[in-house]
Amino acid sequence: MLRSRLGQQAVARIATGLTPAQQQSIKLLGLTNGELADLLAEALAENPLLEPAADLPEAARARLQRPLPKTRPLPPAPRPLPAALGRLFAGPARQRGAGGEAVADTADAGPSLQEHLTTQLGTDLADPADRAIGRALVEAVDEAGYLSQEPAEIAGRLRIDPARVARVLKRLQEFDPPGVFARSLAECLALQLADRGRLDSPMERLLERLDLLAEGKREALRRHCAVDAPRLDAMIAELRRLDPRPGLAFERAAVQAVTPDLTIERNAAGGWEVDLNGDSLPRLALNERYPDSDDIEARAYLRAQRSAARWLLRALDRRADTLRRVAEIIVQRQAGFLESGAGALRPLSRREIAHSLDLHESTVSRAISGKHAATPRGVVALSAFFGGGLGEAAEIAPAAARARLKEIVGEEPAGHPLSDQEIAARLGRGGIALSRRTVAKYREMLKIPPSHRRRRQASL
Repeated sequence: MLRSRLGQQAVARIATGLTPAQQQSIKLLGLTNGELADLLAEALAENPLLEPAADLPEAARARLQRPLPKTRPLPPAPRPLPAALGRLFAGPARQRGAGGEAVADTADAGPSLQEHLTTQLGTDLADPADRAIGRALVEAVDEAGYLSQEPAEIAGRLRIDPARVARVLKRLQEFDPPGVFARSLAECLALQLADRGRLDSPMERLLERLDLLAEGKREALRRHCAVDAPRLDAMIAELRRLDPRPGLAFERAAVQAVTPDLTIERNAAGGWEVDLNGDSLPRLALNERYPDSDDIEARAYLRAQRSAARWLLRALDRRADTLRRVAEIIVQRQAGFLESGAGALRPLSRREIAHSLDLHESTVSRAISGKHAATPRGVVALSAFFGGGLGEAAEIAPAAARARLKEIVGEEPAGHPLSDQEIAARLGRGGIALSRRTVAKYREMLKIPPSHRRRRQASL
């Protein structure tokens, strides 16, 4: 028993052994250059002892000093409607105008839901602390308009009285579109009915027992609401006119073009060289010229900010070094791809890279997550260099197998397309062992029609 308890304590110490600084370093490693630019722009605005590096390219300097984005890139994914109630709200997708009327779904793309809600924050909440709470609540709203985190959780993260968060949430639940910031379907529908002045006692009782409505138990529901059958039918018809997912009426934020985090180019010796993208890589420096102060509190504040700035700069150096090391060994293992294309990709695992660099596998995963490299073969996600092996010697990566499959189809006789089984046989003779089913899957991934359709296309 004692040994078991000591073992549990050891596991707990390992799980919580990372210092806040180490946790922040891990977070920085997982960010793309674009995400890092946003984080450093915030640091630049908050810490007077930080400034853009003197040799920072103009593009990167402008990126650091641009206004901070009002919203996060994408809100949380929407929760699904209860299956039994989905039929109640089934119908064509619709958008709602400010007055709640249905409008055509062909309008020009407007702001995202979070942008729309953030705009209302500035006009409806005068207190800065309330606006900060409001921003946290907006960031927790999913695409359908529901709150994806409990207010108590948000209060704990902000270290603010939960009652104040609840008060701000109540204000935000009056925002347009009606029904946003709800924590359940019943609350979403109740907010919309209240906005229309139609939330009376019978309707509140109906919303209490949506389970009875989902099960089709109208008689039990009628008794619970204390109404007759025609009135219940009218209440249900009114529910049908509501929008159970009001946030989906808004366009998602536009997908931004990928900016490479690294460049991979040939060097003068004919080998491959990896560089961090200087045009997008944000860099800061410590402002050593910042005047000191005679005030004790001011000196303590500046001392804390100087310590935070130095730690951040060291963490940025560690991030850059780790990212470069990981990319360099990827290039060593996948030089064939850079020279000849996808057909030369070799199997590569994160564990293999981690072992070579004496890193943890999770560190490699964070280093490549969301990162892209500009290569002679175009902009490539670093994750695309990884994959398991195919064939007896496990020397063929899936991407290489797909490239070979595409070549075989391109070489097949005109008017005599090969079946999936015949393609599998040809791949096998070349050392790539794939089943007919896997060939069909890869063919569909490459958008290559089946043999009977290719035969018909050739005849036409």
